[in-house]
Amino acid sequence: KQLFIRLMTGLREIPGINIFGITNLDRFDYRTPTVAFTLDGKTPREIAEYLGQHAPRIYVWDGNYYALALMLKLGLEGHGGAVRVGLGHYNTAEEVERFLQALKKI
Repeated sequence: KQLFIRLMTGLREIPGINIFGITNLDRFDYRTPTVAFTLDGKTPREIAEYLGQHAPRIYVWDGNYYALALMLKLGLEGHGGAVRVGLGHYNTAEEVERFLQALKKI
């Protein structure tokens, strides 16, 4: 949970980031440590490709990741969907920081 709090806090500090889902830290017990986001001026594909080149061993997904109904509801289908990143029990604080630093440079 602490890693996810750091991830969400870092994402909210990046200008132009649009986060989908629960963002209130007091409600994090009601969500999984996965977040979907967009960045103004960049397509989800551009973000994923940039991270693939500049953040080794950090993996994200772009598109609708089979959540077509959700992307339609959010108005993102037809615009490339969103970027999705999630944490597991094997992730480290260093990986979260590396991801955030790479995203800030995009």
